[in-house]
Amino acid sequence: MDLPEQAALALETLRREGRDVRFEVAKVCGDARWRLSAHYVGRAGDAVRIGLLYSGDRLALEALRDRLAGTASA
Repeated sequence: MDLPEQAALALETLRREGRDVRFEVAKVCGDARWRLSAHYVGRAGDAVRIGLLYSGDRLALEALRDRLAGTASA
């Protein structure tokens, strides 16, 4: 599983401009899907969360999360 192009571009920007980037997979409330999110501290010092990808396949999202986290400071 990979990020869609728009999410990959957003991730490039937040890695360049944000700090303390971390990733999370969480259940979407009232849905059978899971969400991969990136959390980071923005330029103004504010905590930001962006949803990157939704899927019913939790294990695939967790594998992608782990892959992204391995390069989060690159």
